[in-house]
Amino acid sequence: VTVFHGGCEIGQGVHTKVAQVVALTLGCDLDSVRVGETNTGVVPNMRFTGGSITSEVVCEAARRACQELNATLEPHRKFLREKKRQEGESGEPTWPEVVAAANSVLAHQEKLSATGIFAPTNNKYCTDVQGNPTGKPFHGDYFTFGAAVSEVELDVLTGQTQVLRSDVLFDVGQSINPGIDIAQLEGAFVMGIGYYMHEEPLQDAKGVDRTQGVWEYKPPMAAEVPREFSVELLRDNPYPKGVLGSKAIGEPPFMLSYSVLGAAKKAIAAARKDVGAPEVFDLPMPCTPDALQRACAITAQQMAC
Repeated sequence: VTVFHGGCEIGQGVHTKVAQVVALTLGCDLDSVRVGETNTGVVPNMRFTGGSITSEVVCEAARRACQELNATLEPHRKFLREKKRQEGESGEPTWPEVVAAANSVLAHQEKLSATGIFAPTNNKYCTDVQGNPTGKPFHGDYFTFGAAVSEVELDVLTGQTQVLRSDVLFDVGQSINPGIDIAQLEGAFVMGIGYYMHEEPLQDAKGVDRTQGVWEYKPPMAAEVPREFSVELLRDNPYPKGVLGSKAIGEPPFMLSYSVLGAAKKAIAAARKDVGAPEVFDLPMPCTPDALQRACAITAQQMAC
């Protein structure tokens, strides 16, 4: 089984999810499914890849195409099922048996290819043929939910931070592939740590970018990952309107990284209280070490014995 879809595989596991959905819907082994490379010569009017919804959109499109194929193959399944019963055998015919039967009758050639299309119908991108909005003013058709708690250690003299622990719980409905979804969740969370705490683009007086390498620009690395990182998907929570009961994953968990910034703010407040500084303080975004240290209002002299 070869399947082409309109999404670009950029590390988010869309090929794997599509292959799983196709195998599940057709009733064949996963090893029998091959996902072709994204090709506008095969899928000419594909959607963009982005916004966290690509995987579910292409999975549903593939599922609809498979349902059409199942309808074509059902008479052959029924014939083989009855043949097995007459021969005293039990069980369903195998996938190779069904496909072989559909290809064996020369006078009755079956169309064993199908096209499915799916797009969300109730978000801000939905319009009629004249371009008038028909959906709600939201990015997606539904909301996802999550919660995170983080513990951060702050060096008040240098502004350096260490995320000691983060616990994250996220709602993806009935996950199509928990391994992929957890990895997406972890990646989004760490990217958020970089966004809130480290990645500061700087320009000089002439507007020239002065953060063109990791010496000046600090994306999150291994040291920025929480030392203890506990991630879990909300269990037993299928979404009735979702694709196979699932919800999207990708960008939404990014916002949960604010728990790291929130913990750093509380550490700053504690430091300021110790030295008698005012409770109110300015904190720019991102909260780089120099900004954190200034916000603590502590000097080395104040720490002298």
